[in-house]
Amino acid sequence: MREISVVSFCLMLAGVAWGSGPQPSRELRGSSVPPTLAPAHAPQQTWFDARGRYLPTREVTVKGRRLQYLELSVHYATIQLSPLAGDTETVLVDCGRSTITPDTLRVSCAGDAIGTLTITGAFLDKKGGFSHRLEEVLNEEILEAIVTYREPGGARSVPLRFRYTPFTGAR
Repeated sequence: MREISVVSFCLMLAGVAWGSGPQPSRELRGSSVPPTLAPAHAPQQTWFDARGRYLPTREVTVKGRRLQYLELSVHYATIQLSPLAGDTETVLVDCGRSTITPDTLRVSCAGDAIGTLTITGAFLDKKGGFSHRLEEVLNEEILEAIVTYREPGGARSVPLRFRYTPFTGAR
C-alpha cells in the first residue's frame, strides 16, 4: 500500500508540474474578479490638417483695415486685411511659424501696416481635414479665438469665431 501512495504522490506532482489543463496565473488565484481584456485604444492623431482660409464671423478693424481672413497652411499662417474707405491697398501679412493643433492655435503676425497682431484659440471641430469634409463644415463656425493687437490707446483683445472656406487658388 505504501508503494501506491508513493506512485499516487508522484503522479500528483507530475500533474502539477506539467499541468492538467489551463491553470490560472498566480496573480489571479483566489481573486473574485475575472480577468478582462485591455480596452482597444484609438491611434493617436499625429497630424492635424487645418489648411484653408478662415473668415471672421463679424467685422474686426485693425488700424483702419478690416481683417478679411486668416489663412493656415501646415505650420504657417497669413492674414489679409482689406482697406476701408479711401485706401486701395490690400495688405497680406506673413505670420511665419505658428502652432496649429486641434486644441492650440497660436499665430503671431507683424507688419508695418498693423504692428503686431496675435490670434490665439482652438478649433471647435477637432477632426481636421476640413477640405475633405466641406459638406460638414463649410458654413459652420469652426475656430474660436482671441485677436489681440495694439491701438493708439493700448492693447485691444477681441473674441472672434471663424468659418472655414477652402483655398481659392489665388490670393
